[in-house]
Formats: sequence, structure tokens, C-alpha cells
Amino acid sequence: MFLIGFNHVNMLKNVKILLDKIRLFVYNNPIMVNNNLMTIEDLAEYLKVTRRTIYDWLKHNKIPALKLVGQWRFKKDKIDDWLDGQTQALRH
Repeated sequence: MFLIGFNHVNMLKNVKILLDKIRLFVYNNPIMVNNNLMTIEDLAEYLKVTRRTIYDWLKHNKIPALKLVGQWRFKKDKIDDWLDGQTQALRH
């Protein structure tokens, strides 16, 4: 059986605190986070539609998307252009 001494427990707690601080810095720093890429959840919230709708659009190639490491991502500028195109198509 492996016993962790008191100093090791304190060291692990300090590592966890440091990792939490790094995580907060990365997620709250606009330079570190690519605000241009959205997940399916982000996009559904942005467009005020369900995730199921997004998946349906993906299935029928109706929406611009990227698949990165098996996960769908959406560039905000491409989505905005796509929305503009949808709006213009409805006007004609």
C-alpha cells in the first residue's frame, strides 16, 4: 500500500490551486480563447434553435461547418455570412 505523506498532500493541493488559477486565466483571457469558433451548443444558443436542428442542417449540408478531431465547430463570421445569405434569399 502506498502512503502519501502530509507534505505530498499539501503539494498536491497547491498543484490543484495553481491549475485552477491557470484555467481561470486561460478561459478569461480573450487572447487565449478563440472566440471565433463555436460548438454546437454555442451555435444553438446564438441562433436560438435546438441542437437537433443544427444536427439536421449538418446532415443535409445546409450550414457551414468544420469537423475538428471528430467534433463540429462553426466559424462565427461564416455563420453570419450564411445568415445574411439566408435573409437575402427570402427577400427575392
